Amino acid sequence: MLTDVRLWLLIILSVAMLFTIEAIEEFVEGSWPQLKRPYDFWGLFGELRNLWIAVAMFVLPGLVLIILNLAILLIRDLPHSNVQVLGTIFVVVGWLVFLMTAANLAGIGSYLRTVGFAVPLALVLILGIGDLLLVISLVDIFPDDIRSFLPFEDDNGV
Repeated sequence: MLTDVRLWLLIILSVAMLFTIEAIEEFVEGSWPQLKRPYDFWGLFGELRNLWIAVAMFVLPGLVLIILNLAILLIRDLPHSNVQVLGTIFVVVGWLVFLMTAANLAGIGSYLRTVGFAVPLALVLILGIGDLLLVISLVDIFPDDIRSFLPFEDDNGV
């Protein structure tokens, strides 16, 4: 079991989830330096900030769904599906763009100041599709009986 790549991926994603929660909490409580000034064309700072908060709120369930899908695949020793892979790609791409924007890596946050509403709207769409695909795959692999999901047996053999 320790040689299974899915186990290590689950551990890495769980640790990354902790750092993502911290980054989102920091964003919601304080303002990003690159979003302090209003934009030339739109001039509405509050609406853009609300869009980035919406992106953050789509990132969190997406990461939780990836972790849940991966945990069920690992426990039940099931193969992954194309829907899970595609949903994971959408969520990870949105998550990485959000984190690069939050950290202003390589000036991405400054660049997005000139782009305006297009990037957060596109990220909300991408993350929404990824979340939906992961929910569909979770419903597909989730066991009908919770007892069959547990990795151990009861004393009665059930």
